[in-house]
Amino acid sequence: MTDSMWQGSGVDLDAYLARVGYQGDVAADLSTLRGLHAAHVDAIAFENLDALFGRTAVPLDLDSVQDKLVRQGRGGWCLEHVVLMAAVLDRIGFAFTALAGRTRIRTGSRFGPALHMALCVELDGERWLHDVSFGAYGPHEPIRLVENARLDGDWPFDLVREPSGEHVLRFLRPEGPAELYGFTTDVRYPSDFELLNHFCLTHPRSPFNRQIVLQRTQPHVRHLLAGRTLTEIRPGRPATLRELDADEMVSAPEEIFGISLEPGDIQTLHKLVSGA
Repeated sequence: MTDSMWQGSGVDLDAYLARVGYQGDVAADLSTLRGLHAAHVDAIAFENLDALFGRTAVPLDLDSVQDKLVRQGRGGWCLEHVVLMAAVLDRIGFAFTALAGRTRIRTGSRFGPALHMALCVELDGERWLHDVSFGAYGPHEPIRLVENARLDGDWPFDLVREPSGEHVLRFLRPEGPAELYGFTTDVRYPSDFELLNHFCLTHPRSPFNRQIVLQRTQPHVRHLLAGRTLTEIRPGRPATLRELDADEMVSAPEEIFGISLEPGDIQTLHKLVSGA
């Protein structure tokens, strides 16, 4: 166990492992990294409900993040996921840094703000992109951080390198590759997270403070709810979309995304989606 800016000494590792359903020993090795990645994205959804509920802060201190994502059974947006995962990896003894990516799939732009955070893990002389926070289009396990790296199987991804030097993570869909985000390996710190968190919560161009965004990656299906549109993705098939009614919107967090909400939050969500 280490004691660093990633606060590994403060994480309740047993509670986290129970939350994500990870069984077996943990060690600073590739098998554990892969297992934790898959378990995390299966169990803990991406969600922006605090912003929609009008809360004035989304705390990024480890105690608050653990309470929300681990003890309350909630999800969180990418910064919360990365804070939690970084503390877990730090506790186990992994060596890693944080990096920032410019999301392309939502904006179609290569030059937007670098709002997405992920981790670069170093193991046995190799680097791995470890990203548990991108939601329904994100990878289900780490991908080696080298040019033309590839994840095969039901959910294929690759990494390409552009002339600018940016790495680009792509989701290899049946209808063609989708560029998820571009990034460099410039090191980012927890202080950088606070600036991005403020942007996501308050900026008028933030994609996360105007409509509901819920995302979850499971072994055989991925779901994305943006506004009232539910996208379902299955291996080897084009995505399907349908519009949810108000009752489905209220039940979706728990029934589709595995998010536990307090009764007061359910009432607030009902008012939001019904226009009351």
